[in-house]
Amino acid sequence: MNDNFLEPQPLGVPCPQCQKELQLKKGRFGLFVGCSGYPDCDYMTSADFDPGTDVTCPDCGSGKLVQKTSRYGHSFYACDRYPSCRFSVPLPPVAEACPKCAYPVLLRKKTTAGERLICGNSDCDYKSAIR
Repeated sequence: MNDNFLEPQPLGVPCPQCQKELQLKKGRFGLFVGCSGYPDCDYMTSADFDPGTDVTCPDCGSGKLVQKTSRYGHSFYACDRYPSCRFSVPLPPVAEACPKCAYPVLLRKKTTAGERLICGNSDCDYKSAIR
């Protein structure tokens, strides 16, 4: 990529709607892929640099948890089957079961003392030792 990252970067891939070239662009919510023919063509999709985690959604059981950005710029992890599944967590998920309640997802929490795993179930108070 070029030094000036605010400029659209050509991707060499044709737009599925108008066949013009797709570009990697930076918007107020982060990176996205858009058509170079904008405003005539309004095709837009997310930039999949972090396609997600290998953690299966504990609510629906079929989706994967992917990193997303809120409208305020904060990262969170949500099911990729949204809107049919609305599961989300504020911390990076780990595909390990909780030893206390057997909830299938632990969350990686960084503190000033170090990093620890906490249970993704709000009713459980499990916290691992500081690593």
